[in-house]
Amino acid sequence: MSSSLTDVLAFINDLLQAVIVIFGTAVVLYNSGRARRDRVTRSFCALIGFVIITYFAETLVSQALLPVSAEILLRLEWVGIAMVPAAQFHLSDALLATTGAISRRRRLLVRAGYISGLLFLGLVLFTDYIVTTSANLLINETRHLDAGPFFVVFVVYFWAVTAASIYNVWRARHRCLTRTTRQRMTTTLLVFLAAPLAVFPYLILSSNAPMGELPIWLWLVVIFGNIVVGTMFAIMTAHLIYFGAASPDRVVRVKLFKFMARVPLAASIVLVVYVVVQRISPGIGIPVETAVAVAIVATVMLVEWAIHAYKRPLERFFHLNNDPDVQRIQQLGERLLTTSDLHQFLESILAATCEALRTPTSFVVAMTAAGPQIESVIGPLADSETLLQHNGWQELAHANGEEVPDLHMVDGFIVWQEYWLRPLHSRHRDDLLGILGIRARATAPNLTEQEWHILDNLEDQIAAALEDRILQQEVFAAVEGLLPQIIALQQRRSEATFGGLPVFTAVAGDTLVDDPDFNSMVRDALRDYWGGPKLTKSPLMRLRIVQQAMEEYDNNATKALRAILNDAIELQKPEGERNLTTGEWILYNILELKFVQGQRVRDVARRLAMSESDLYRKQRVAIENVASTIGELEKAALSEPDLPREEAEPLSESIFSGHVIGNQ
Repeated sequence: MSSSLTDVLAFINDLLQAVIVIFGTAVVLYNSGRARRDRVTRSFCALIGFVIITYFAETLVSQALLPVSAEILLRLEWVGIAMVPAAQFHLSDALLATTGAISRRRRLLVRAGYISGLLFLGLVLFTDYIVTTSANLLINETRHLDAGPFFVVFVVYFWAVTAASIYNVWRARHRCLTRTTRQRMTTTLLVFLAAPLAVFPYLILSSNAPMGELPIWLWLVVIFGNIVVGTMFAIMTAHLIYFGAASPDRVVRVKLFKFMARVPLAASIVLVVYVVVQRISPGIGIPVETAVAVAIVATVMLVEWAIHAYKRPLERFFHLNNDPDVQRIQQLGERLLTTSDLHQFLESILAATCEALRTPTSFVVAMTAAGPQIESVIGPLADSETLLQHNGWQELAHANGEEVPDLHMVDGFIVWQEYWLRPLHSRHRDDLLGILGIRARATAPNLTEQEWHILDNLEDQIAAALEDRILQQEVFAAVEGLLPQIIALQQRRSEATFGGLPVFTAVAGDTLVDDPDFNSMVRDALRDYWGGPKLTKSPLMRLRIVQQAMEEYDNNATKALRAILNDAIELQKPEGERNLTTGEWILYNILELKFVQGQRVRDVARRLAMSESDLYRKQRVAIENVASTIGELEKAALSEPDLPREEAEPLSESIFSGHVIGNQ
């Protein structure tokens, strides 16, 4: 009975370890994109990764069939155990640095910690100084390595670094000023022992080297410990996810919960079902393969259905997206009238028009800024180009419902060739929205009273759809103009969360020019010079010169940034007549042909008589020159913050007069 209960507890423990591995891996994958640019996220991913290695290796050890396999896995398990202290100190230093307490000495200690971890790992993998092979590796229920002569040295190092890490987080908590940041740092401090507690049980086994089976009470302690560790890591993840995120907290929280529900939670449920079904299928007389296949397919379908069906209740339960402003935006997105929706709606109305008026063809022409445009057609439409080029449309657009002499109007219809046309006006003003056209069924309009009633109803619906689309486009245009400013504000909010006074008192763009990725920002903006996310969402929108130029471009940050890029490119132009092959013109020609004109690399290389590889090298130098030029312009603008752009242009010319394009 005791042996059977021990097997069940060991099985539960293996499942818990596997679930922790799944969730930990998902956390690392989720944060991998931000880890490159945020130190807190990078160090947290390293810490989670090392814990995952320990748990994954321990899970495999329990299934090992040969002593040599068990020993290799147990030693590989120390990849995580040896490196956890260094990663934890790295994370604590990153957290403390976010509050403004930056220390070069701590940075050196972080490097020293990783080097020490690698030294201990080398001793574990290639010597028996830290741990040695157990004589009963497969007989013992708790497979482990015995303690070596210097094992105590590692234990002292392990807890000394852990204590220093906790002290750093405690200091970071006391440096937090706002209630939100202090609360997050307090919670992080309380769960900061998660990583040491996760790997510490394996140190106990190595030091005590117990023989035989673990007692039941100790199995219960280990299982409870794994549950506590998993919970602590979940809490830590939920609080550290906000570091380095430019999006508002609610967006970060929603994305995290959705990812966790659809990836690690679903994978963990599938794993549990797989293991349980595999064990019980022989007892119910069903082949293992059949039972497992049916169970996994059913589980995946049920989990995805549950997430979809109970998404809104779960969001309310976890207080996700419960802000009224967010709910209004969500409702707008759900009810948005896209171009495809508009065409589908118009086709339905036009089909009903053809049916009601007994005509084979009907169409809708919308009046846009670029001129008349056919939105939807039912049936054959001849001479569509002639229809769109009709000279009377502009007169009709300004007629405000009055008769237009140049157009043949009969009983409210414009009779043109073989069509009857009806102007479509807005509901609240007399603006011309478009034209409803139907193929004439007689020489003159001869609608009955019922047909007139139906036509008026259909016209109102078409006009309402066209007007709604225009209103949406106006909203989108306004949002597009505000989006760069909103992004800059959110970035500023994110930086100020822990930065405090230095962030608020820093001049906009002051740190951006000195950013190591500034050249990459300029390169990305140039690649999307004529439009694209790398231009419209570029961090360069925060530059002072861009903010100043927005007044000249109707507060459109995208146009302002494009103008700044164009100015910087023009400042690379040498004096004299342009030549496509001389050395002094090469960099300017690359910038103008590749980015301003948008020509392909192959075509640019052929026109400049150079290889593509040489072109890429010269292009990199040209972009660096543009970035340097923008940086100088920005510094000049920061030194004269109230100088308007019209007065700043002569200043830029004086700065770069005689500008030498070097590094060719």
